[in-house]
Amino acid sequence: MITLCRYECKACHQHSGQDTSIYECHLLESGSHHYCKPCQREFGSAKALQAHLNKSQKHMRCRWCQTDDDNIRSHNQKYHTQCPRSLFTQTNNLIMHLRSSLHQPKSVRCPHASCGKDCVSTSALMGPSEAGTCPSGGELEDVDEYFGHHCDPQQWFVRKELIFPQRVWEIPSDHPKHKNCGRKPYICPSEHCAHATFHSLSSLLLHRETRTCEMGYRHELPKLLQHLFNIVAQL
Repeated sequence: MITLCRYECKACHQHSGQDTSIYECHLLESGSHHYCKPCQREFGSAKALQAHLNKSQKHMRCRWCQTDDDNIRSHNQKYHTQCPRSLFTQTNNLIMHLRSSLHQPKSVRCPHASCGKDCVSTSALMGPSEAGTCPSGGELEDVDEYFGHHCDPQQWFVRKELIFPQRVWEIPSDHPKHKNCGRKPYICPSEHCAHATFHSLSSLLLHRETRTCEMGYRHELPKLLQHLFNIVAQL
């Protein structure tokens, strides 16, 4: 016996047999279609579909899962990661957004007198210093030198033998494109992240700020950073 193929998508050359739900699922999930489920109507472009949804008051539809809900905000908070002004499909993206200056006070100040810039976190503060854009005049090799040899001699968070001597390059254009020539001297002591390693101190700090690692020496790192800030303040 031959099963008649009632639903056929000519654009995608796909057949859905006689099951309307399979065919509708294809219309919703395929990037080739712009389908309004409540109206059972397809539009020629994503822009046209969005215009239709914006104009129609009866549509309270989730833009990701096509669910109809009378309270779309409640639906998004329950099933999707949401900020009052923005929506994110991944939790980590929301975490990064919430840690930005839009939501966090700039409570960390550069200790150098010529700078005094306020940042939302220590990782954000270290970024310009490593990039050589901080008025203090510090660069990546300075941060590595101060932290690796003066602040953390116990090597809880850095392996000094992996720090690359950047200044061996006489011509700036000859510098390796990657921090520390691709080496990762900084390490997270936590077993939770399998002792993740990083190219720079700012990357390690960002890791600590965005992850829930049960990091060893977690009370020691702030002390080491304060020692580093004291050194920078005297430059």
